[in-house]
Amino acid sequence: GQAGKIKENMAQAQVRAKNRTTVGESGAGMVKVTVNGLGEVISVQVDPDALKDPDTLGPLMASAANLALSKGREILLEETQSAMGGIELPPGMLQ
Repeated sequence: GQAGKIKENMAQAQVRAKNRTTVGESGAGMVKVTVNGLGEVISVQVDPDALKDPDTLGPLMASAANLALSKGREILLEETQSAMGGIELPPGMLQ
């Protein structure tokens, strides 16, 4: 009944989240990380100028990835709440 419908809706929400992507940028766009709503990294783009300073490349990549992953969690939360019919999830439930 109801539990089966919720389970089906949640499975569909995960598919939708996986198909949605978001980008995190750092260093004025020198590093771009694309992730999907499930937190999977889809691509990493690095401007050749960023390669000239290896000491800053790591932090730029981490910053871009963290931003993209944060946005990805928002996607998953949106899709999950949609699947639950607007029921609010407790804070931290998807983190």
